[in-house]
Amino acid sequence: MIRAAIRFNLCFALLATLLIATSVLGSGLVLAQEVAIKVLVNDDPISDYDINQRERFLAITSQQQPNPKLKKEAIDLLINERLQIQEGKKLGFTPDEDDVNKIVEDMASKNNLSAEGLSSALGRAGVNIKTLKDRIRAQLVWQDVVRKKFRHEVQVGEVEVDRALSDSGEEGGKDHTKMQLRQVKFSLPRNADQRTVAARLAAAEALRAKFSNCANVTDLAKSVDGVTTKTFQEEQTAALTQPARLLVMNAKVGQMTPPTLSSSGVELYAVCGKVSVRGDTKLREQTQRKLLNNEMMIRAERLLRDLRQDAFIEYR
Repeated sequence: MIRAAIRFNLCFALLATLLIATSVLGSGLVLAQEVAIKVLVNDDPISDYDINQRERFLAITSQQQPNPKLKKEAIDLLINERLQIQEGKKLGFTPDEDDVNKIVEDMASKNNLSAEGLSSALGRAGVNIKTLKDRIRAQLVWQDVVRKKFRHEVQVGEVEVDRALSDSGEEGGKDHTKMQLRQVKFSLPRNADQRTVAARLAAAEALRAKFSNCANVTDLAKSVDGVTTKTFQEEQTAALTQPARLLVMNAKVGQMTPPTLSSSGVELYAVCGKVSVRGDTKLREQTQRKLLNNEMMIRAERLLRDLRQDAFIEYR
């Protein structure tokens, strides 16, 4: 089975233009010529043929003519892949040819081609199928290297998932409780003195003592001057401020919370309904995988940069 823990652009865009690639690049025929070594990467050679093949491959995928910028990109990619393969060998990883062939078949299928048809289409553009397979081999090995080195270091917890979901504006990612509440508010004048506050708290407690169910909240409020009621339909407890939130969470359905002071008055809450709602498990798992993959890719880029800095690279 093809390994799929981490993806490093294995399914890079490719083949939509292959059937017209010969018109972009000209004849795909490559005449026999002397192969010259252009780069050594820790004594691992990269030939001018390797560079030409990768440059033509990049030209196909980007729908460009070969040019100096593409050639430099080709050389950099080849150097990186040599380093990835070398690091894999140190850790005992070698590419699985069955995996390589399956990826090629999948890429061909997505473009309505067989593997043989893909090989022929590349050939008409002057690119040996080995160029594509070499790219896949390096990425498969690199995937194993990164997982081996960092899988125990990279952890994504619930807090990170919550933050990512909140930042993206996604709803339902986290378990929460939806409440049906009736708020009863005793107004207070601005800069009310302690005697006035104490009187309103006492009046609130007296109203609470008369509470029996949510149906009589409005009638109770009408019996007291300066009292208003408000219905909270399926209000999430996160919208309430403390200590009201804690009191509501601890109250049972059919109970009224003790009075609390807010900036605008004395408040009580009748809990008329309470439903625990489980978060979207699939969404949370997808978000966790994305965060994990992003962190692994950061580690992978850093590792490759370090390998390149430490490598002996000779340009000829």
